[in-house]
Amino acid sequence: MALGQITHLDPERNLATIAFEDGRKVTVTFPPDANIEVHEPSTMGTMGGTLADLRVGYWVEASIHEHGGDGPCSCSALICVS
Repeated sequence: MALGQITHLDPERNLATIAFEDGRKVTVTFPPDANIEVHEPSTMGTMGGTLADLRVGYWVEASIHEHGGDGPCSCSALICVS
């Protein structure tokens, strides 16, 4: 899992751009079965969510998989940590 901050979201196209602490940015696409977890305020834990639950500026841990070609990388799991 890689720690980064969301800098762009496009829920309609299942895309997000994540910036890492070392200055790198990566645009990822989320498959339909991606595991997205967001904060659950009443328990201070996480719960299942969707891209629509995320916001630009959130810090996340993402499982990113590179693949050949010019398209975006794939993200199979994302956990909101902020």
